[in-house]
Amino acid sequence: MTATIIVHAIALAIIAAGIACAWFWQIAPSARERRDESRLPHIGASWFHFGGMAFFVVICGLITQGLFFLACKWLWPEFLGKTLFESAIFFGVFGVGVAIGALYARRFLEATQSVQNAALARLPDAANNPPPAPLPPIARWKILPAGIGVFCITWTAVQLTNIVWEWALERFRVPPGEQELVQMFRAETSPARLFAMIFIALVVAPVWEEIIFRGAIFGYLRTRLPRTLAFVLPALIFATGHFNAHVFASLFVFGLIHAKAYERTGRIGVVMISHALFNLTTIAVVFSGIEL
Repeated sequence: MTATIIVHAIALAIIAAGIACAWFWQIAPSARERRDESRLPHIGASWFHFGGMAFFVVICGLITQGLFFLACKWLWPEFLGKTLFESAIFFGVFGVGVAIGALYARRFLEATQSVQNAALARLPDAANNPPPAPLPPIARWKILPAGIGVFCITWTAVQLTNIVWEWALERFRVPPGEQELVQMFRAETSPARLFAMIFIALVVAPVWEEIIFRGAIFGYLRTRLPRTLAFVLPALIFATGHFNAHVFASLFVFGLIHAKAYERTGRIGVVMISHALFNLTTIAVVFSGIEL
């Protein structure tokens, strides 16, 4: 009984903080004037270069995953990715490779942008028509508090979305279900395996998913597509990629809020922190055995 009260008290505190942060950052009259502020630079690479770098990043993930598979086949022949846990480990390794490839791709795209800026600066009318410059990113010391604030907003919005979405699924008689990763946490008893899954959920997944979906896809599309579509498309891909109807709506809202937070802060670390805290809260709820 005491544990239930504590868990619900923490949940209410997060919701209250989420409502307050949403009010001061987005809803209040003073915040509306800054609603469309952007601290992200325009990525000037062509569709061809961006597509090539996206392909390169995926190849990096597959190569890393393949090397890990060969190492496992040599050192642990029984570890072949057939169980849910083993699949989660291979997924995490793929994410590590993607993150490494994305870091190189970012440097390539930034170099391409520098070349384009230098070429534009030599044009005769460059001084009269300079390209619009975004606001500078928030200070580094603000990354952690901003990440916590974004997490509170995201968690609150997701809980409200879940209520409506589950009601809709019941109306359409969709059988209940949950993510495979949550099922793994509920069933796993090995401390070593639990530590590995927690590391993937709190470190690997937030880093590579935010780099890809917010840093790359949203960061590139936001100045090339209509604003609404630039927000919706990456969030739709992110939600669909989890292959679970029951969390689709909540992950879609998750993606929209994180894209907005990334644009408003200019720091990918903010949404990584929010993502990690969101996963941590989910794991804590699973271990507590209490339904919110």
